[in-house]
Amino acid sequence: MKKAVFLILWLMGWASWCSAQDHAVEYGPAVIPIDQYFTISLKSAGAKPAKVEGFPEIEGLQKSTQKSFTTTITKGTKTSFVYTLTQQYAPLKEGDVMVKPFALVVDGKNVPAPGLKVKVLAAVPLPTTPPDSLAGDKPITPLEAPEFVEVKENAFLTLHLPKERAFVGEAVPVSLWFYLADADLGLLDFVEFETQIGTIVQQLKQRSALEEVVLQDEILPEKIKIGNKDFTRYKLYAAVLYPITPQLLRFPAISLRMIKYKIAKNPSLLTQNRLPETKTYTTSGKVVTVKSLPPHPLRDQVAVGEFRLEEQLSRSTITLNQNLVYLFKIVGEGNIRTLPAPRSVGISSELEIYSPEIRQSHRIEQGRLVGNKVFRYFMVGRQAGQYPLRELFQWVYFNPTTARYDTLQPALTVRVRGQEDQNSYIRAQDVGEFYNIAATESNQLTSLDQFKEARLYTNVVLGVLLGVALFIFILKRK
Repeated sequence: MKKAVFLILWLMGWASWCSAQDHAVEYGPAVIPIDQYFTISLKSAGAKPAKVEGFPEIEGLQKSTQKSFTTTITKGTKTSFVYTLTQQYAPLKEGDVMVKPFALVVDGKNVPAPGLKVKVLAAVPLPTTPPDSLAGDKPITPLEAPEFVEVKENAFLTLHLPKERAFVGEAVPVSLWFYLADADLGLLDFVEFETQIGTIVQQLKQRSALEEVVLQDEILPEKIKIGNKDFTRYKLYAAVLYPITPQLLRFPAISLRMIKYKIAKNPSLLTQNRLPETKTYTTSGKVVTVKSLPPHPLRDQVAVGEFRLEEQLSRSTITLNQNLVYLFKIVGEGNIRTLPAPRSVGISSELEIYSPEIRQSHRIEQGRLVGNKVFRYFMVGRQAGQYPLRELFQWVYFNPTTARYDTLQPALTVRVRGQEDQNSYIRAQDVGEFYNIAATESNQLTSLDQFKEARLYTNVVLGVLLGVALFIFILKRK
């Protein structure tokens, strides 16, 4: 029995080890000249992986292109395949480069790789004379250093501002894009992007505006056609600004450094065919004019945007002292976070209204902040009648499209049925624990003479007790 259990455990361990051996990470040479690629390769036995992620960003090396191929191995009658995916890195400078430990994610499974120290040397000069060991009657033609040429790329950086004028509180979308023609995708690469984008974000901030930033987990390419040419564009930054004062929004010229490659004039399999250099792309500065809202008694309190009202009652008809729930839901485009509560235009003692609970949700769609804010009111009917809610609530806002103030008013009516009963209202209140014992106590009257008789009997008893005590005291002294 023990042998069987041991055999099963051994087979399970062997299967697990074999599964781990399906993928392996291999490094290229750790010492390379600056004009050659450093490589990290994933080797997979059997089928090609469906998805491979996690090739690291390495400081001092620029991530370049990927190459893949499949090797067929035949032993006797057995044939196996090894799939290799290689990520190339172009050195940016001479010196030591540290590759930190990382893990590739292959079809959802981690394949770890240890750290490595890479040494980048100066370019190796090509020999002008053959070595003595190879000298003979036939001269050997030395490899010539490749000649690199500048290739004009079709690329640009742009700051997109769809509005040149806006009102105070109006949404101003801002986005930064980099465009590159599909025909020139191999000519450019990003470099030190995280450091650069941090500086860019600080340059785009506006002190006189609230900011809603569009969070991005990663920079994804988007395909777009400009004229008759195919482009790939990258959204580097996006936000929605809400000016709080009528001051100009000034956006400076933004710069982004990229790796730009020169191409070998005569490409060869034996030499480096691309020479990395840096090139800076710059936008033009832009200004957005901000205007004050037109005169209005509530100008400094109203929201700015395009909104509509959606309302709901838990029940439209109630009896006296019964409650209901009313939802005042504002839906639309604007700064949802700062939307004020509806204004109370009337105070009603017949319909008791409590302070609302507030809920909100929002999202950014195509540079627009949209969503809703719900005000949940709790109401109690204190007197019979009909109560149109438009006489109790209103919500004023400014529409920047029409440049006019507008008001959202409820269309629902609450009906309270039954005759007014003040005692029912009193009974509904909590009067305290003292009155709760009234039902269990006796309701018979007590005569005041009873208290006089009780006092007389008490005095007699006390006098007897005093006499007995005095008698005992005298006896003990004799």
